[in-house]
Formats: sequence, C-alpha cells, structure tokens
Amino acid sequence: MIDLAILGLLRKQPRHGYELKARLLELGFSRVSFGTLYPALRRLEKRGLIEPMRQSGRRKAYRLTPTGEEEFARILGSAGDEEDRRFNMRLAFFQYLEPAARLRTLKRRRNQLIGRLHTAQAALQRSTAEGQDDHYTAALLRHNIGTTEADIDWLDQLIAYARTEQEAEVPRPLGGKK
Repeated sequence: MIDLAILGLLRKQPRHGYELKARLLELGFSRVSFGTLYPALRRLEKRGLIEPMRQSGRRKAYRLTPTGEEEFARILGSAGDEEDRRFNMRLAFFQYLEPAARLRTLKRRRNQLIGRLHTAQAALQRSTAEGQDDHYTAALLRHNIGTTEADIDWLDQLIAYARTEQEAEVPRPLGGKK
C-alpha cells in the first residue's frame, strides 16, 4: 500500500523523502518512519518506477518514471476485494482514473459493503436468537452495522457524483438528445 501512496504522490510532482513522509501522514499512514520510507524508495527506484533528480542541497527528490506511471495506473485500477485502508488509499488518487473506472470501482466497493452489512446483521440476529447476546458483542455488531451503513450512504453520494462526471464526458449527438 505504501508503494501506491508514494507513486501517487510523485504522480503529481517530484518530492523528497521528508515531504513524502509528511504527505503520507496526511493520507492516514499513522506510523510511517524514515526506516520504512527510504527502503520503499530504494525498492521503487531499483524497479525503475521512480528516479532521483539532481540534488539540490542535502535532500534527494524523486520523480515518477514512465514505467512508474504505468505501474501506478495498474495498481490504481486493479479490481478485487480490498480492505478499508487500501480502498481509501486508492480513493485519494481517483483523480487519475477515468470516470468509468471510478464508477466501476465505487460500485464494486458498495457491493462489498452490502455483503459486510448482511453478514453483521445476520450475526446480530443469530446471537440474539440463540440467547448469546452479551452486551459488548452486541454493541460491537451494532457499531459495525452503523458504520457500514454510513459508508454505503457515503459511497452512494460518490457514485452519484461519478455518474455526473461520466455523463459529462459522453459526447452528445447533435440536437441535444441523448
């Protein structure tokens, strides 16, 4: 996940390690250290995804290579079940996806959350019916249901926005009719 974040941050502009660390913290990497960041930068450089720029002072700035742009696009557009943090990280760079790909990704994520919601609702119902409903487990299940419902509502708003973006990119026939 750190590779996606580094590539995404360098997609916009070259950055040095200290600036990357600060931006990673803003994106939710709560404990990114230079001991994690610099090995990742070396790994990405070795793979030819990033390259150092001419040094000015003591700080080495990095930029994305054409191969790095391709890999970033591949990772960003990759499908599949994903954990919350990975989805949120990809969402931070949705500006680089085509509108149709954004919409597909949001719908896929919504379907994953619907599955999660049904699982949590069934677990709560089952534990209540079986009389195994201790207060803390039930509270946790209700919390999971509430946050998942809120996430689905949030995704519905993002999907509506993505649809308007996609419609804006579709060329309209002459005469103004769809």
